[in-house]
Amino acid sequence: MKLAPKLFTLFFLFTIQLLQVTSLSSSANAETGYRYWGYFQAAPSTTQWIAAMTGPTTKLADGAVEGWAFSFSTNDIPAAQPNIAADFNSICNGVTKPNNQIRVALVIDFGKKEIAPDGESVPANLSKCVLVKPQSTGLDVLNSAVNVRTDKSGLICAFNGYPKTECSPEVNLNLSTATSEANAENNENEKMGERLETNQEVISVLAAVSGIAIATGLALAIRRQKRSK
Repeated sequence: MKLAPKLFTLFFLFTIQLLQVTSLSSSANAETGYRYWGYFQAAPSTTQWIAAMTGPTTKLADGAVEGWAFSFSTNDIPAAQPNIAADFNSICNGVTKPNNQIRVALVIDFGKKEIAPDGESVPANLSKCVLVKPQSTGLDVLNSAVNVRTDKSGLICAFNGYPKTECSPEVNLNLSTATSEANAENNENEKMGERLETNQEVISVLAAVSGIAIATGLALAIRRQKRSK
């Protein structure tokens, strides 16, 4: 039939369109943000994590809880709070307050493997009751419990060698494979679902149009072939 080449061309073009839409659905979840240590605190006699508004320079009181979480954050995704409860009584259970010292519960959440730097393994989370002098700061607590790496400005880069070399870099993560942080998981999943539904609808429409066009072309070709006989 003379129309066969045209039909194959039409089918090819619609196939390309379908592939383009499908590729959009796989790349739409890529996010650019920063990977760094989020800093949280819980005041004595409280168990709620509060994002710290300053660095670890605030003087602490007995019963305070200091929390750090390795996070991936964007304009839409806030830094995740530690995935360990800010429970001073549990972490410092059985530790009596000594004279001339205070007790501070320290929590370090090393984050999820999906946001780990390439080639690095995520260490086990840490929770520890730390004894320090009165008027000690969050940095004093850290230095008493773990090995701390900072940059020249004093920004916290690593705990116990994790991550190995980076310090709060800008990175691009594909959220279709990397789990977004705990505080934003539900919202991100809803957005992803909406995008997928939209793309599936577009694909269905294109497939239907392609099928109709091909069927119409075949019908016309058959009709013209009959007339020519």
